[in-house]
Amino acid sequence: MGKVTFVNEVKVKNGEPLMKFLKDEKTNIKIGCKGKGKCLKCLCTAEGQVSEPSKREIKLLGDKKIKEGVRLACEVIVQGDATIKRYKK
Repeated sequence: MGKVTFVNEVKVKNGEPLMKFLKDEKTNIKIGCKGKGKCLKCLCTAEGQVSEPSKREIKLLGDKKIKEGVRLACEVIVQGDATIKRYKK
């Protein structure tokens, strides 16, 4: 049996924090610490035009996860077209 994931396309302004979008839209990415980068509940993968990983992300996630594209949704800034998915361990 296979699994299908549906992705909704939503328009966001360039330079807008992904966290704002998560609060406004129903997503399967959890928000725990209100965007303070402490709880690690908002793990996602981010592909496309997004900000570089922050110092906080690098410290909390480590090089291996960063290289895999894992990010903290609360730290990602949308800079153009991007694909964001919930990260599953």
